[in-house]
Amino acid sequence: MKQVNLVISMGNITLDEYKEAYRRIIKEEEKRSFILHLILYITVNPLLIVINLLYSPQILWFYYPLIGWGFGLIMHYLFTFHWIDKILKEKEAKAEYFIKEKSR
Repeated sequence: MKQVNLVISMGNITLDEYKEAYRRIIKEEEKRSFILHLILYITVNPLLIVINLLYSPQILWFYYPLIGWGFGLIMHYLFTFHWIDKILKEKEAKAEYFIKEKSR
């Protein structure tokens, strides 16, 4: 693999260093996004339970959003902490492919 240098205002960095920094930035953003999602889940669902039990205790519907949103939260967790590396590598490979195709 040919070594490529990128010129940045602070100096030269290698392509591998750039990729690693980019991956870390994306992972941090995804972690923050997941934490916000989790906080909202923990905050909103107890409110839904209280609303359900106060205004329509004869029909328990609170578990529908609890389960549905919980499934979404699980998927968000898996994406953020388990699948992100594979997805980033696939995107990098796709970008490299497009660059190679363009340079032909």
